[in-house]
Amino acid sequence: MIGVMSDIPFVSYAQNAEDVVLWRTLGHVHEGRYVDVGANHPRIDSVTRAFYERGWHGITVEPLGDLMDKHRAERPRDIQVQAAVADTDAESLILHSVPGTGLSTIVADVDERNRQDGWEVEDIEVEARTLNRILSDAGDDDFDEIHFMVIDLEGAEGQAISSLDLQKWRPWVLVVEATRPNSTVPTHSEWETTLNEAGYSFCLFDGLSRFYVAAEHRETLAASLSYPAGVLDHYIPLKQEELQHQVAQLQGELHEAERQIVHWRHKALVEWAEIAAAATTDSENLARELKGMHESLSWRVTEPLRSARRVIGRVL
Repeated sequence: MIGVMSDIPFVSYAQNAEDVVLWRTLGHVHEGRYVDVGANHPRIDSVTRAFYERGWHGITVEPLGDLMDKHRAERPRDIQVQAAVADTDAESLILHSVPGTGLSTIVADVDERNRQDGWEVEDIEVEARTLNRILSDAGDDDFDEIHFMVIDLEGAEGQAISSLDLQKWRPWVLVVEATRPNSTVPTHSEWETTLNEAGYSFCLFDGLSRFYVAAEHRETLAASLSYPAGVLDHYIPLKQEELQHQVAQLQGELHEAERQIVHWRHKALVEWAEIAAAATTDSENLARELKGMHESLSWRVTEPLRSARRVIGRVL
């Protein structure tokens, strides 16, 4: 099977193990390329992080400056594009930001639902670019071959797809979030026809995203893309990996604590033995000195005087 994993478990960073399905399908590609649209955090819930760690590189698109700073720090091989993706280029548009979440959106009705759900929303101006412009700016030579593209834009997936010339840019695999944010309501009817007309075939819906394969790669990749991540993929979710690391760390700390207890207990016993031995020696020396004094000539000669003093003391 294409992309069969080794005996070393694959650590999945993605929210819904999308990276496991992609690695199963594309793991045979050496130093491949991806485009991550709506990248959010460079590690947490990232579909592309595991690929980056295996030598891949790509374009990460994210409008929030603090998140892009993290991308620049953690993933220097990637091209970082700080912009919102829309169907037209614009100097600015309003991003309805929900700090600390993946819910930030440019879509008005999604923003309204976020506010109704009690999220704190901050409206900020950000640059807007089409995917055509983003890919052109990155350079045709480096991104003439895109192995997969992920689009996760909290309701704006249709705008991103309409901004991409799928005859010029042909990602082998497209992964598109296909439900309304924080719901199971499907949204793919809004944009799937565009993908089908461009020669992309549906392969898998994993409950959150839909996977599509380009016609020219359908024969070799479609089977591997047709089912979600499972036990036979031999992967570990990041949270489980972190838990195992924490357990190993705690076990190490426990072992060190036990070693310290044994060390200090041994040290205390040695010191107590030395103190006891010294006390015994001092007692024996004192007894010998007292016995020697009692046996001395001067002690025996002065015995009558000491006796007389005791008698006089009693009389007085």
